[in-house]
Amino acid sequence: MRALYERAGFAWVGRSAVVHGSQAWYEMRWTPSLPEPHAVPPGVWEALQSQGVAGRRRAAGTLLLDFQNGLVDVAEKEGGGTPRNRYPLLCSNCGSLILSKGVGALTERESVQMEPPDHTHPKLAALRAPPAHIFWWLVTPSPMEFENIGFSKPVNTASEKPLKLLACAECDLGPVGWCEPGGTEFWVSCDRVSYRT
Repeated sequence: MRALYERAGFAWVGRSAVVHGSQAWYEMRWTPSLPEPHAVPPGVWEALQSQGVAGRRRAAGTLLLDFQNGLVDVAEKEGGGTPRNRYPLLCSNCGSLILSKGVGALTERESVQMEPPDHTHPKLAALRAPPAHIFWWLVTPSPMEFENIGFSKPVNTASEKPLKLLACAECDLGPVGWCEPGGTEFWVSCDRVSYRT
């Protein structure tokens, strides 16, 4: 196969240090040729670099505390069932879509101390300390319900069990919520996301 790869632009390096099976392995290397800077049309590099989080122009959404009636304005009941999120949930930092409309069930339960009280990110609302109750968006039965979310490794928190913390998968702002490792319930703080109205 050496001739085939040489015709495709690979250079012969020699015998490989890899040992697998009874036959010798050989190494070849291909180095792509990059276009000269003057060959790239003006503005292309700048456009590519602006595709990162900092360069995106997304609406940041509205924080819960900015709604006149708070939770009443962001939750809606359909058919008398459990209230669901009326608006898509966004990262309050980069505006990335976290959860589509109607996926999260509004649930009141005990607060969870996801980080030390003096280490809350300035762009995230401080949560009341347990055992106080707060409101969460409960997402079930799998993480595939999210549009965009990141998970930490299991971490020890003030709770009895290790938890996985949820953060924006695009800009890493978090924690915005939590779940138990291997669990089917994912809890997103109503106060730590914004809402696309």
